[in-house]
Amino acid sequence: MFYVFFVGTAGSGKSLLTSTLEKWLIGDEMSVTVVNLDPGVDDPPYTSDVDIREYVNYGEVMRRFNLGPNGALVASLDMAVSHASDLRDEIFELGRDYVLVDCPGQMELFAYRNSGPMMVSGLRDQDPAVSLYLLDSNIARTPTGYLSSMLLGISISIRFGLPQLNVLSKSDILMDDQVEEILSWSSDAYLLEEALDGTSEGLLREYSESILRMLNEIDTSGAVEPVSAKQVTGVETLYGELQRTFLGGDNIII
Repeated sequence: MFYVFFVGTAGSGKSLLTSTLEKWLIGDEMSVTVVNLDPGVDDPPYTSDVDIREYVNYGEVMRRFNLGPNGALVASLDMAVSHASDLRDEIFELGRDYVLVDCPGQMELFAYRNSGPMMVSGLRDQDPAVSLYLLDSNIARTPTGYLSSMLLGISISIRFGLPQLNVLSKSDILMDDQVEEILSWSSDAYLLEEALDGTSEGLLREYSESILRMLNEIDTSGAVEPVSAKQVTGVETLYGELQRTFLGGDNIII
């Protein structure tokens, strides 16, 4: 089985891309298991085969412990870790080719507590796995937004310890020239530096240049794949990158 973990900020399009990739894979005659790891989601755009909500009741946790939405999500995820083996057993019993795991929308609550990496590790065990990190086009359309998104992606990769593919999600909301500009930033650090120089100043500019130098030093530059889950564009290319990473055994951020 091949695991694909969908991670990104709230509203970046994780659930919709999960649904779109599921349909695309099935249309290509591959079997798919969809896993929902968000205990607080109400109505995801897919029918989950394995669902954390069957083990943890987010609403009950909120009421029982008198917690707000974020506090209840943290508590629910911490509780859910004890069921990682149960979720893994469900996935294993289905025995399908691909396992698409839709991670919680509040990524920072999932990735930066021990429960997140523990859940990822418990689900995939020794099976091949890739993290799909979604850069929200609403944020990545500006040089500083793109740079901060990439920095966050590096942090997520360190936390999960998985090969990571960077996806420019919701690319349909951008003009073609905007998409091309973002792709140029991903392939040529000099162009990103020029864009930062032209749009930021003072302390923000100094911070941005320092972050860019750091990213260049650890050689994290690479392609960002533009994908529109709504229009189903870029999915075939994304699948090709997934296959290359799975079969090539790359353990790098690209």
